[in-house]
Amino acid sequence: MAFFQRGKLLEINNEVSPDFEIPWLSIELAKHFDHALLYSKVSGKTPRVLTNVFYKKIHLALNAGSEEQIINRASRVVSLIEPLSPIQKDKLHLLASLAWIADYYPDVKEFQSSTIRVLQGYDLDLTLIPALKHSSQEEYPVMTNPLIIATLDSIDETEITVQRVQVVDEKTMLLHVPRNSRIQHLIEEASRRGKPLKIAVVLGAPASIYPPAFLSWLSFTEKLLLAGVISETKLATTKLEDNIYVPFSFQTTVIGEIVPGDERPEGKMLYENGDILGGTPMPVIHAKKILMESNPIIYYSTIHPTQSDIAELFRLVEKIFLLNYKNLLPNVIDLTFLGNDAFRTVVAKVNTFKREKLINTGINLLSLSKTLNPYTDTIILVGPNTNIHNHLQLLKTIIENVDPDKDVIKIPQQDYETFPRRSGRGSLIIFATSQKEGEKPESVDSYLEPTSRSLKIFGEILDKLAKQST
Repeated sequence: MAFFQRGKLLEINNEVSPDFEIPWLSIELAKHFDHALLYSKVSGKTPRVLTNVFYKKIHLALNAGSEEQIINRASRVVSLIEPLSPIQKDKLHLLASLAWIADYYPDVKEFQSSTIRVLQGYDLDLTLIPALKHSSQEEYPVMTNPLIIATLDSIDETEITVQRVQVVDEKTMLLHVPRNSRIQHLIEEASRRGKPLKIAVVLGAPASIYPPAFLSWLSFTEKLLLAGVISETKLATTKLEDNIYVPFSFQTTVIGEIVPGDERPEGKMLYENGDILGGTPMPVIHAKKILMESNPIIYYSTIHPTQSDIAELFRLVEKIFLLNYKNLLPNVIDLTFLGNDAFRTVVAKVNTFKREKLINTGINLLSLSKTLNPYTDTIILVGPNTNIHNHLQLLKTIIENVDPDKDVIKIPQQDYETFPRRSGRGSLIIFATSQKEGEKPESVDSYLEPTSRSLKIFGEILDKLAKQST
């Protein structure tokens, strides 16, 4: 068995496949250990694959002593980004804030072309880059959580976000774009102007940029600034010759473009709630070049409602979300996006039992939550004594306290974004109060497919780490 342990990193030197083996191993090992996993021999691919970077150690990834410290850092930026009121902000306070913020304002560094390998033309082959398949029912390999940077030169606007990308063939990808997202608006603007949208798919970037990339209410520069503040490091960008700004220390970046109107049906993909869905037309990314370090590391999260980096990132960004909207949600004490429902359901702990306040809170939360996940369609409000992170307690709370005739509000929406754009589920606000318990099975696990090789590797790692701990 060839693996090396360095602190919270396990480097696995056995050959493994990105189809089924890497996802299964990463999820199973996450159930026992909180190590990041580096797969150094990926079948048929040159780049290495890194997973579980944030899981159970997001504070370490962001150079902090605790998650609370990250939130405290974030609060300093969030308060500045809020609209300035002459009552709340005087000029001296504003100048002091600007002086402080200069320490973290993103730099622009010259592109270091000498260290980067460029693949284009005949050499461009997206299938050389590892992408994950969790299940044989998925149609295409999936880049599960790359940074997507979209630039429309004609209006000088750039967006950075995290979205899934499917690798269709050597030069073609499909980008998952939720309706009403900033990228969707950029595509529509590009269509009106008859211009293509430039796209960078960044695979492996500084850890600090991933949490802000989820926050759609922030601008491109504000996200980079927040990334620097929450990790107490200045984040640098570099301008590529394609006039796209990307994080300076990227590992691999695919440069391409979206031509408005060029869409294909999305292949079936596994979601955190166990659904395998596809078929919705999504924009095609035509790859133009691949920029790659000499020995690159590709970073991905697995797809799982609890044991994954995406789930861990949601646990952090939902706190930043509440911090940002605390004035609009004064009765919300705490909230969580449920991974078992692919983060579509928000459970909020509230400090009021007045019907009018509950209705206002539910409606505001339903609207605002779409800035974090456009597919949010259900809000559950519970009392202050309920543990919103205990699914067993939540289920009993709903069963024992919800009157379907009085406590469930259905909200029809003409242009509602279903998940992913299918009928059968509308928007709900549910009122519940109690302290009981309940659980929903994690159906994602039933789709994961261990191989004889991955089972053997898993057993050997488990045995050796268990012996080390004793």
